[in-house]
Amino acid sequence: MSLYIRRTWEGRETHYILRESYWNGACFAARDILDLGSDPTAHIVYAGGNGFYFSEAVEEAFTRMGLERETEDLEHAFLNYLDPHIRRIIENFTTGRSPAHPSWDLEQMTHRQRFLHPFDKRRMHFLRCGRMDMGTLDGRTWKFLNVLCDKCRDEIEHVIEGMEKDLRPQERRNYLFTALELQRYFPSHLLRNNPAALDPQKVDAYFLEEICRLNEDRAFFVGVEDHNPKKLHPFLVRYVIMYFDHTFAPQSLWERIFDDFVRHRHFRFQPAPRPSLSEEEACACLGLHPKEYRAMSAQALARHYRRRAKKHHPDAGGDHETFVKLSQAYECLLRRKGRKP
Repeated sequence: MSLYIRRTWEGRETHYILRESYWNGACFAARDILDLGSDPTAHIVYAGGNGFYFSEAVEEAFTRMGLERETEDLEHAFLNYLDPHIRRIIENFTTGRSPAHPSWDLEQMTHRQRFLHPFDKRRMHFLRCGRMDMGTLDGRTWKFLNVLCDKCRDEIEHVIEGMEKDLRPQERRNYLFTALELQRYFPSHLLRNNPAALDPQKVDAYFLEEICRLNEDRAFFVGVEDHNPKKLHPFLVRYVIMYFDHTFAPQSLWERIFDDFVRHRHFRFQPAPRPSLSEEEACACLGLHPKEYRAMSAQALARHYRRRAKKHHPDAGGDHETFVKLSQAYECLLRRKGRKP
């Protein structure tokens, strides 16, 4: 169960609802736990010192629905509404084990991230890196995407909306241009990653086309029961407003020339990727059983590799080909543990 507090609007009034992402047997969906009214802090009771607890209404809501809840999950949901001093204490004690940043291994991350929508991945990449050139985003595992895993569509939008608040006004159109991958409509244009230099009418038309296509994408709205593809969903209405309320940030001519120069030379001369070994092949090369390797830490694997490398190094009378294969196997197994060689 993943708890979060969602801000909603009823007319001109702001309301806050305690919700959860849950697995309904087919996908992650959202359900309301309790309407917190216009002030979530009213449900936090301070007991003196650094102690606090939640109102009876919160406890009764879980009991009424027959749900169990963890104190840590509830604290995480209300974190932004706690007294700043207490919030800092909680953040210091939960660093590295927050529900928002689970400690999955590479295989678990790969499995969970394959369910993420490409639009979500591109949004997160821009919000974290600020880059308009996505590179090889698809097909790779990124730790910063974990915050979106095992969440319903509503909670994913809640997380991303919170991050979008840090966007500067001049970044907002560039953000949407990149998130919707509008660059692909200008494949041969030298400045396709600089939307301010493209035909504005074409860019606007492609933006609306992609928004409408996303609105009809069932994979994006999985778990959202009340969505009508013929009517633009509020998740996307806010992007139309964001797009037409801002302008593309223009770059100087020299900035555009420099960025294009760096980009083309960065990607043109990349070496061909080396063939990847399977786990069994790499373990056999290093003289390890797969079970023995999986139980190893990255440091233990490095020590094992150094011992064998010292034995097979050409300077010590070893075979050059064997040494190269040994190094490739080590790099392969280290990548599987989520570490760089």
